[in-house]
Amino acid sequence: MAIAVKNSETKSDRASAVNTGRVNADTARIDQLKEVMRSTPAEVDFERIIIMKEVYENTEGYPNVIRRARFNEALLDRKKLYIDDNLFVGAMASTVNGIYTYPEWQVGWMIEEKVVENSKTPELKAANQWVLDYWGKRAQVPRVHEIYEKRYGYDARPIYQAGLVADFFSWPAGGGNLDYPRVYREGLASMIKEVEERMMSLEMRLPNKEKFYFYEAGLITMKAILRYAKRYAALAREMAAKEKNEIRKAELISLAETCEWVPEHPARNLREAMQSHFFCHIVAEIEQVGCGYSEAYLGQNLEPYYQADKAAGLINYEDAVFMFENLVIKLNEIGYYFGEKVALQNSADLGQSITLGGYDEEGDHAHAEMDFVILDACNHLHLPQPPLSLCYTNKTPGKLLEKVLDVIGTGIGMPQFISGDAMFKRALHMWGHSKNGDLPLSKARRTCVGACVGSYIPYETGHPVEGQPNLGKVLELTLNDGFDPRTKKQIGPKTGDPETFKDFEELYAAFEKQLQFCEDVLRRGAWIASMLAAEYLPVTWRSLLTGGCIESGIDVWNGGANYYTVAQISVGSVDAGNGLMAVKHLIYDKKKLTWKELKAALAANFEGEYERVHKMVYVDAPKYGNNLAEPDHMVRRVNDSILAAFKNVDGGGNYITRDIKTSLDQYTKSVHNLMGKVTGALPTGKKAGLALTDGSLSAMPGTDVNGPTALVMSATVGNDAVKWTATHMNMKVQPDQLKTRKGRDQILALVKTLFDNGGYHIQFNCLDTEMLRDAQKHPENYRDLVVRVAGFSAFFTKLDVGVQNEVIERTLQTFN
Repeated sequence: MAIAVKNSETKSDRASAVNTGRVNADTARIDQLKEVMRSTPAEVDFERIIIMKEVYENTEGYPNVIRRARFNEALLDRKKLYIDDNLFVGAMASTVNGIYTYPEWQVGWMIEEKVVENSKTPELKAANQWVLDYWGKRAQVPRVHEIYEKRYGYDARPIYQAGLVADFFSWPAGGGNLDYPRVYREGLASMIKEVEERMMSLEMRLPNKEKFYFYEAGLITMKAILRYAKRYAALAREMAAKEKNEIRKAELISLAETCEWVPEHPARNLREAMQSHFFCHIVAEIEQVGCGYSEAYLGQNLEPYYQADKAAGLINYEDAVFMFENLVIKLNEIGYYFGEKVALQNSADLGQSITLGGYDEEGDHAHAEMDFVILDACNHLHLPQPPLSLCYTNKTPGKLLEKVLDVIGTGIGMPQFISGDAMFKRALHMWGHSKNGDLPLSKARRTCVGACVGSYIPYETGHPVEGQPNLGKVLELTLNDGFDPRTKKQIGPKTGDPETFKDFEELYAAFEKQLQFCEDVLRRGAWIASMLAAEYLPVTWRSLLTGGCIESGIDVWNGGANYYTVAQISVGSVDAGNGLMAVKHLIYDKKKLTWKELKAALAANFEGEYERVHKMVYVDAPKYGNNLAEPDHMVRRVNDSILAAFKNVDGGGNYITRDIKTSLDQYTKSVHNLMGKVTGALPTGKKAGLALTDGSLSAMPGTDVNGPTALVMSATVGNDAVKWTATHMNMKVQPDQLKTRKGRDQILALVKTLFDNGGYHIQFNCLDTEMLRDAQKHPENYRDLVVRVAGFSAFFTKLDVGVQNEVIERTLQTFN
């Protein structure tokens, strides 16, 4: 729902007020800011480590929530600030593209990359050595494995090392849609007052101890944010005093006035609302950087400020685009690093998603001119962040659809299309009955995209992250009686030699046992990690902006949110489905292949005399993505099986309680590449080390040969979009597909076909395959080439070669 600007001023009052937020569009300035951002290398900034060492040594024995608040307070009070030519201020670290480290999650990468030895100063060397000494045993990763082994009686590390699961306790993740609009609507001063009143109303009795600490930490955090903003104001005034150029001097004074006003007070104009929004966002990232701090219906939330400013004659459309371009550049400067493995897993995706369109609370189309502003800004910049999603309904105006197609046609792979009807039904299925009673239809209609492609009740949904199961590896273990040919270790349970199975159903039963083992390991480890995070790594700022936490006095990790979803991201169901289908078809049904021949071919990676077997499994066996009933239903069976296994782990639910109704996500980020590297040859025809299939309902590259409509219809069979919190399908089309009326109508008809038949998600890469191959050979000529990978876009030349190859090999779909 759009936010009303609470302002009784007349137009003339607004026009004459101090700091109107007036700006003038300046394309050259934007291009220069983009160039600085693109040409400045990302570097690790260790100031967080230095401050952490000092604060942790001085707060030994404090409650952890207070200790973390004091640490983040010190960081905001002391971090080095800079102001460049961007309209907005706030930064992850002390320089453009600076990256902080978060050793409280894991220090393995610091050891591998010899961070201590490479420290540039004695102070930094001492701080980094303290990190290794202090967090070496206290960080999430070693403590999770220690507790897991004590609780379940075996060491789970070989299972992770084999690649059966990818953990999400090696790095911080999971933000959700935080209630930034409350801050620019009401101001932090109002929130501080509410928290103070709630804290003072508590009876000083033992049951209220944790609530008292939570509120105390909240006050420490919010007051530090106000000082952080005013530090920027002071710096801007200091720079203005030295500035000789009168235009620049006025800009700096305006910036100072903005930071003196927000986020403490309600925003008075669009520029203040956007600066308040970014202060909220950057502090959330500083508190715990990671993928998933999404920005909900940002355009619609900013709409009242834009319309009020425009009506007062303060800005026009072009000015608003310019302002948003400044914000986009700031979003692209945020980053994180947790070592090479995490880099391969995520490809630097941040999940700062913005949802466009959709339903309003009454079920009509949600109108916002700012949605068009966002699209034009992103169209000009061609940057990977923020990911854009169009919440498509049958009421979406044609004008908005055309603008969306304009942006997709540039080749940056966004916006993605999300079904508003599927999100609405999913919300009722997931949260129709919760601790807050029946979910109001108005909230269900406003469900938005969170992280990459998931859907949440905005501003009220906790977002714990569990990890990613590798269904390709599950199939590989099934074929080898639980033994992993790569690590030469017994990873899964012994489920039998497939050569002894009398029929396919025995094979599938073995697959389900391996799948259940995979889910058991993944969820139990994730729950331990989440409980540890709730105790030792509370996220106070995230909690203050998640509905239910202030009211309950409980951190979001501990169950304070009104609603919860679980980010367990299933990878490889199409690989598993296609592999099982090939075995069923070739060994059991047609008897064209024996188990002995298949096993030998897999062990030989289909090379030499086994190229004929590769053709049989890759080409001759029926494949998902061609609107063929049997392989499509095999993928659906795999998806139903993992959903059942997910719910069978220790009573279901999540780490907070089994009563919370949860489900899985299905998308890949770039972990399909990482998981493919640790998975051997499969009966799909995938060779050892190559990436698994992207997305969750995309087709295996080169196997969807019946056209785009057939692929879409397969996707409607392959999964139940309502029962999952996300599904994900990529499609690559001709680069000129959207340059004609006919081509555009074909895309829109395809989207409508998918959604009318129950589908949830589709996105398009409009790119030339030969251009991508040339970009691999000559990356210096394609520095700004952006492609769609999974639920995010990325600079092509920065992707791992395995991801690049997978994008290149995706089937190029053509329309008749």
